[in-house]
Amino acid sequence: MFTSVDSNRKKVEHPSSENVQISQSLENPIINESKSGIASQLHNLLSKNDEYTKLQLTIFGITFIVSILVASITGIFLGFTFGFSIFIGSIAGIFYLRLLAKSVGKLGNESSGVSKLQLLVPVCLFIFASKLGSLDIFPAMIGFFIYKPSLIFYFSRS
Repeated sequence: MFTSVDSNRKKVEHPSSENVQISQSLENPIINESKSGIASQLHNLLSKNDEYTKLQLTIFGITFIVSILVASITGIFLGFTFGFSIFIGSIAGIFYLRLLAKSVGKLGNESSGVSKLQLLVPVCLFIFASKLGSLDIFPAMIGFFIYKPSLIFYFSRS
């Protein structure tokens, strides 16, 4: 159960394997594969030097900052539920924007049109907001469209 280290010999001594229990999550190849898959996708996204990827990351960052500011201000002045609904809607908007950017990025190379998959995001947001008592529909839809002022801000500053 314990590992002893002799600093003079620089040798690690482990007790017998009968007393050592290895966690299942460390041995599970599916979990290790998914962790490395997410990490590699994030590394690939951040290591790209093309202008389109940098544009995407900048717009996502601006949208996330604006959504935190708007959700905080409305949460303070109009109530926690209103602010939370706006924040959840803005996260759905960022997800929608990511799906749209991914679809646009494939134009010309792999596809000839934009995918319609991203249209499910506002529909699912509306359904979840109507079914859950902790979300309001109107603020969630307002939050969903927070990406639009972020786009206007980004492209008007140049």
